[in-house]
Amino acid sequence: MSATPVLIDCDPGHDDAIALVMAHRSPDIDLLGVTTVCGNATLDRTTTNARRIMEFIGATDTPIAEGCREPLARPLVLGTADGPSGLDGTPDLPEASMALDERHAVDFIADTLASASEPITLVPTGPLTNIALFLLKYPHLKDRIGRIVLMGGAFYRRSEYITPTEFNIFCDPEAANIVVNSGVDVTMVGLDVTMHVLVEEPQFAELGKIDTPLGKVVLDWLAFYEKLHRGIMGVGGALHDPLALAVVIDPSLIETRPAHIAIDLTGSHMFGATVADFWNERGEGTNVTIATSVDSDRFFDLLYGLLRDERGV
Repeated sequence: MSATPVLIDCDPGHDDAIALVMAHRSPDIDLLGVTTVCGNATLDRTTTNARRIMEFIGATDTPIAEGCREPLARPLVLGTADGPSGLDGTPDLPEASMALDERHAVDFIADTLASASEPITLVPTGPLTNIALFLLKYPHLKDRIGRIVLMGGAFYRRSEYITPTEFNIFCDPEAANIVVNSGVDVTMVGLDVTMHVLVEEPQFAELGKIDTPLGKVVLDWLAFYEKLHRGIMGVGGALHDPLALAVVIDPSLIETRPAHIAIDLTGSHMFGATVADFWNERGEGTNVTIATSVDSDRFFDLLYGLLRDERGV
């Protein structure tokens, strides 16, 4: 079976960084490019982080294109889970020297889709600003998208860790609204499942056995990331974005349900909430597929295997 052609749109971000590592190392992914967006940090910082990550893992032949500096219709509210730089706690990464593609991310996505010999899977792991702007600017190319597998949303409260809104949707809800109503095949991997792929003591112990430069850096990323999660929620770091990427590698990692999603664009307490109608009570059909559960053990086995790969770092 041939590798799936993929474009990753991201705002690195510790968990975005691990998703990039997995995509680069997986034989099941043909990573055609990386685009950056504001979110976890300002665009300048997320782009710098993407360049540093890709240089470190030896992916300098993968183009990187810079995207949107702010959400479509409202001021930027930065994430707080990854520190001010978006990738704090990573002293071993090289300084960014990798050249950027000259095109804006939206135009890079369009050109890549237009020239591809087969449909491409988009994996957005940050706010959906670039993807929405692409759909608005190049609607004739949306059929070139095989599917969108995105990290975003929270759909029903299964534990005290699930909040009414998830950051990627909250940061640019207008963009998310465009994407989920685009008619493209969209799978949403939200907090309901990502909060079940937590890095706790057993995972740290297993990661500590991977005695490579890459293993050490990933452990550094997760140590910083886990500390912030632990301080706020009392649990280990959740691998939100890596799970979305893993679903492209192995769709059987998750169970899903079709639903119609509406996004709250006006509420004061539920602003950015993804409201799921699983039973078609509103009579609007379905517009997305929602991840509802995950096999976390198999996810971590996949992650460990990719990190243990001896090539490169």
